[in-house]
Amino acid sequence: MANSNEKIENIWLKNAIKIFVIISIIFVAISSLKVEAATLSLSSPSSNVLVGGTFDVSLILDTKDVPVNIIESELFFPPDKLQLAAPSFGESIIQMWPTPPLFSNEEGRVYLVGGKPSPGINTRKGLILTLTFRVVSAGQGEIRFGKKSSVLANDGAGTDVLRDKSSISFLSSFPPSYGPLISSPTHPDQGKWYQNNSPVFIWTRSSLTESYSYKIDHDPKGLPDQVADSSSTTVSYNNIGNGIWYFHLIEKASGVWGGASHYAVKIDNELPDPFTVNATPSKETISQSPVFRFSTSDGFSGLDHYEMKIVPLSSGEKEGVEFFRVSSPYQAVNWKVGRYLVVVRAIDNAGNTKDESVTVSSINLFSKFIGQEGVDLVIAVIPWFWVVIGFIIILIAFLIIFIRLWIKHREHLRHAFSEDLKKFFKLIRNKE
Repeated sequence: MANSNEKIENIWLKNAIKIFVIISIIFVAISSLKVEAATLSLSSPSSNVLVGGTFDVSLILDTKDVPVNIIESELFFPPDKLQLAAPSFGESIIQMWPTPPLFSNEEGRVYLVGGKPSPGINTRKGLILTLTFRVVSAGQGEIRFGKKSSVLANDGAGTDVLRDKSSISFLSSFPPSYGPLISSPTHPDQGKWYQNNSPVFIWTRSSLTESYSYKIDHDPKGLPDQVADSSSTTVSYNNIGNGIWYFHLIEKASGVWGGASHYAVKIDNELPDPFTVNATPSKETISQSPVFRFSTSDGFSGLDHYEMKIVPLSSGEKEGVEFFRVSSPYQAVNWKVGRYLVVVRAIDNAGNTKDESVTVSSINLFSKFIGQEGVDLVIAVIPWFWVVIGFIIILIAFLIIFIRLWIKHREHLRHAFSEDLKKFFKLIRNKE
């Protein structure tokens, strides 16, 4: 009987252990599902946008009932199709920004870190920020999250609870035309940027045409009024501003105004913004491989690329030095001792250029301490005036010491000199 009871107890113990293990696994699984629950998503009212127009993209947080206090987000967008016009933080759930959000239209990147102190943020559809993009070219693209994206729980350990990130795609295009076929001899490609700010438009004419009404503006959906402007099939504009313009045209035929046609021209005759070329470790260096860093922006067409030329000033070989394509940072190699003029050229998508330069001296170790300002003793630079004064003082002190020694020992020196002369002449006579 005792053995039977003992077996029953062992069976119950084994079953209890199994049940405990199963419950523990389920609890851990549920807990893990609950911990890794937050999502970051992008939202936009429309995925079909027109070139020249703008559209908003909202960054949304869903914590799935898990309180969080730090949100890090990295976004990438195609800079050849979109340019960030403005970020908005007006209704953001973020209360603290440790560092200002970073935006780069050159790289097509947005990076931000923000949060809220304990008890943190618990939301189903919390707005972090809204980004307004300007569409600069036609095509398909995506705004996506980068690797530097995380959502940290308000659990004292900073557990990353981000489970999912959802990007958005968009399609940008020119507005459809329902009227006469428009072209431009000065701006033949609607997708290309031009420096010419005096566009000419021409269009086809039907046999029933009576007149045309047209206008030019920045609105992709703009429409002319139904008042005749001309019966000609061409028009030109002079010195219009920079940006994306739309020429709109409607035709009146048999007394009826027809549908509108649209033609885009992209104009940018402004130079890229001024910038600085920084040399590392310094403008005067013993390094044979200095590093150059530079960055700028362009308000309309955007930057296309950078070019550089390195002109040796010491050797006088200024002719025949050509630009070559580079990116920042750029590291030179195998520099010889001498002075160099480094010119960096920023080129935008319309072909406008902006040059900035820096003069760098590659020196040897000795000349590192000798400069135009004086002698560099690391802790201080002694100007050349005081270096010369110091040299004169040392020279005078040496002369005074020499004269005093001569006066003090002149009798001995005379006697020693006389004896040396006698020995010299005696040695000569003996050789003869």
